[in-house]
Amino acid sequence: LGRYEVLKHLASGGMADVLLGRTDGIEGFERHVVLKRIKPEHAQDLRFIRMLLEEARLAANLHHQHIVQVHDIGETDGEYFIAMEYLHAEDVRTILLTASRSRQHVPLGYAMAIVSAAAAGLHYAHERRGPDKRPLGIVHRDIKPSNILVGYDGSIKIVDFGIAKASARQETRSGSLKGKVSYMSPEQCKSAEIDRRSDVYSLGVVLYELATTSRLFKGANDYLVMDQIVNGRVPLPRVRRPDLPNELSEIGRAHV
Repeated sequence: LGRYEVLKHLASGGMADVLLGRTDGIEGFERHVVLKRIKPEHAQDLRFIRMLLEEARLAANLHHQHIVQVHDIGETDGEYFIAMEYLHAEDVRTILLTASRSRQHVPLGYAMAIVSAAAAGLHYAHERRGPDKRPLGIVHRDIKPSNILVGYDGSIKIVDFGIAKASARQETRSGSLKGKVSYMSPEQCKSAEIDRRSDVYSLGVVLYELATTSRLFKGANDYLVMDQIVNGRVPLPRVRRPDLPNELSEIGRAHV
């Protein structure tokens, strides 16, 4: 794929495939990257191409230790792709599933470190300004456990700004429902105008789940899940984990 050798398939989403790739150089130089490539069935769809290019342009402007970096964007034989930083990591969703299956809780210190790092990365994105010094108005809009990576070296990074909203963009304005329903803010569920507070809400849901090792919002269908979110039906964190410290329990209750 361009100058990258594709090593293996990692995952697939609605629009793109995620691949592990490698680029080689002189004197044995090599670097592993994650390649995000539009699926073959969408390769000629101008809307998907535009979305991928917008994601790359937006993410390339974000340089923070808790946000995965975009290295390159390219096109070869009609295939558009992004090359991103490769992180030897597990996502928070996998960590939660492992803890749940072993009937254990994620240690609170680790949970706090993960959420604090993600919050720092989001704050940086929310505060980002353009060359004219005006706020870009970036909102990630899809903060969920699978989009927060925890590296084996201890690094913590947010991934996938694919549906991020910036005030200058047209694709993702209010009126369209985007993101994982269980982690949406009430405003997202109602297709209302959103700002950075929507990401903070979603991260609060992740904090709740990391602290209690249980899903906060779940239902038989998306409508029932959104009804819980919009009407604020939130079980107190200590109902699910009685040993939570007072301060954390209050954050978990007030945040969502």
